Amino acid sequence: MGTMRSILTMGLILIVLSQTQVFGRSVYDPSAEEAYISVEGTTATFAGSISDLNVTKFLDSVEGRVVETLVIASGGGEINAGMRLGEWVFDNQADVVVEKMCMSSCANYVFTAGRRKIINANAIVGWHGNALQKRGITDADVRAELIQAYEQLDEQAKNKLDLEGMLAQAIQQTREYMENSKAKQARFFEKIDVDEYICRVGNEEYGVRDFFLLSVEDMAKFGVRDVLAPDDYELTDLEPYRRMGKGVEFIRLISSEAVSRMIR
Repeated sequence: MGTMRSILTMGLILIVLSQTQVFGRSVYDPSAEEAYISVEGTTATFAGSISDLNVTKFLDSVEGRVVETLVIASGGGEINAGMRLGEWVFDNQADVVVEKMCMSSCANYVFTAGRRKIINANAIVGWHGNALQKRGITDADVRAELIQAYEQLDEQAKNKLDLEGMLAQAIQQTREYMENSKAKQARFFEKIDVDEYICRVGNEEYGVRDFFLLSVEDMAKFGVRDVLAPDDYELTDLEPYRRMGKGVEFIRLISSEAVSRMIR
């Protein structure tokens, strides 16, 4: 989910990974704040954070072009920006090719929307919730984030601000944002004919704290079909992610009958 917590968690993972030279000097930097965007022939590339600005730049770059393939490397980003990019993928019936990683909002809304989904060697697709997850952003989370930022200001700046008024406004805006995102998300998954529960099944049914990865077979149970991945995809080395203490793990779903009971 493209929440504050999601972005912070993924950011820490990406910092650690960059220090271990997993990404080397490739242009495919999933953590880049300003995404690398290119269009060559019928192939477009998007590498970096999924933000409204980056998605707008991408859509401007491909406007009027025939694009059959989107190569993507992203640690995720904002929910609605992810859906904008995903809708473009679906409307253009583009294949999605994952380099390095496609996590969070990238997995939720871009990967799932592809005509064919291709996971390259040593690349991963990881989910950890969406706008409907049981443990989303609470009022307490908003208060804590804002107060933390407030405490970093000097006294002169603090005296000019109405902290309680800012807190009330931030909480209200966050509530409205989440409700709007839920409505947009419902329309999005109905359009691409995918069960949104793929985004949160690992957290809510299997107790995964952070990111979970699924086999090609298990993705299909939620309507995510036409996925091509290495035969040893489930043996991908996840140690670079685990070194910083965050959970990134493959899960295997239980029987088809039980999965049917789980899916809302």
